[in-house]
Amino acid sequence: MAAHDIATIWRLPLQSASPVIIVITGPIASGKSTIAWELARQLERVGVRAAVIDLDLVHDALLADGSTPGDATWQLARRQTATDAKALIGDGVAVVVAEGSFNEPSDRAAFEKELQADAAPVYVTLQVSFNEALRRARPDPTRRKSRDPEFLQTYFASRRDVLAAVPGSDLVIDTERTSAEVAVATIRRRLSLDPRG
Repeated sequence: MAAHDIATIWRLPLQSASPVIIVITGPIASGKSTIAWELARQLERVGVRAAVIDLDLVHDALLADGSTPGDATWQLARRQTATDAKALIGDGVAVVVAEGSFNEPSDRAAFEKELQADAAPVYVTLQVSFNEALRRARPDPTRRKSRDPEFLQTYFASRRDVLAAVPGSDLVIDTERTSAEVAVATIRRRLSLDPRG
């Protein structure tokens, strides 16, 4: 699977001296995709070459290629996402945004193991309540299981400890109280991702 099959690449001049890998994680319907794409759009507008890799799409591609559903395939998808990120950086992309479920230490370990030793990702953890996640997910026709209140309630209940145990090094954003635009501005400020200063 080629990196360009999964990622959308903004073909813009490289502005950053060293590439940046941003991992946006959080619970279902916390705004991971929305914020990743808004970040890429804003970077495009200021001339920074960026790519977004959606972990769910990588996982779906592995299933289509015959992988068995389950935790092992999710870990394989995380490793493939890292491989794709390395390929994009090798192609001159300045900022790679991987978005998806990288909530558990084992999720991050699988991802980081495939990266080069000097490519330390920056983690952004989004937070949202079950009620807000359900409000967002229910009308979204692109969602399958996550629209089901019982599934979503079970998901939040089973991951309560994981979602609460955010590493201190993460940038944490409450997307229930923060718009996507403000969240992106926060990420850009934290990482100095504005070539104009």
